Amino acid sequence: MHPYVHPQRLHHPHAAGARPALMRFDDFCFAYDDVPVLRHIDLEIDAGDSVVLMGDNGSGKSTLLRAMSGLVHPQVGTYRFDGRVVDAASMRDPEFSRRLHQRVGFIFQDSDSMLFTASVEDEVAFGPSQMGLSAKEVSARVDDCLGLLGIGHLRGRAPYNLSGGEKKKVAIASVLAMNPEVLCLDEPMAALDARTQEWLLGFLKQLKHAGKTLVVATHDQSLADELADYFVYMGDFHGYADRPHVHVNE
Repeated sequence: MHPYVHPQRLHHPHAAGARPALMRFDDFCFAYDDVPVLRHIDLEIDAGDSVVLMGDNGSGKSTLLRAMSGLVHPQVGTYRFDGRVVDAASMRDPEFSRRLHQRVGFIFQDSDSMLFTASVEDEVAFGPSQMGLSAKEVSARVDDCLGLLGIGHLRGRAPYNLSGGEKKKVAIASVLAMNPEVLCLDEPMAALDARTQEWLLGFLKQLKHAGKTLVVATHDQSLADELADYFVYMGDFHGYADRPHVHVNE
């Protein structure tokens, strides 16, 4: 473990229990082209937590979300999901990789980077189809998610012709169709109008109350205040001193 761990009551603001953390980082380090981005990260997140990452641009928020999703791997230290080490070797196992990506959904800041099929229906069906589900189950999940997001009327539309708010809803539906246990969201309010932001906040609060594990990187203090069980402050950023929090990547 890195020597500069925080007091337990702040580092992991839950009562101690026998159940291991769903996501655990121990001395996790990662660099892009030899430039350190994540430095000695020690962090635990339990199932059902709603965690908000806050920090200045370049503080490592997006990279930490990518690590949680198995998209970048430790060069030093470890990351475990549900007790299993997630690294370059384990992600070369197709079954392990498929299962992790089903259990951890990542919604990128830029919805366009997630949308690539000819229709909204195909977009939402893609993930469940890759999971090997039957055509009947895939169809049921598509119908459920289109209904949940209120975008059934967009079923036959091409994603690239949609508005920014509509694209965000399709991106969320495509992830929820895989029924992940964890949702990682990178700046979910970015580039959305006020009406869509209000809808998204309400939707995320519903997911939180339903018991989904949420990890959200945001600069939006209103969103953070509404969703956070506790905060992860990254880099030189300092927020509330009197709410459960931890500092990492200092």
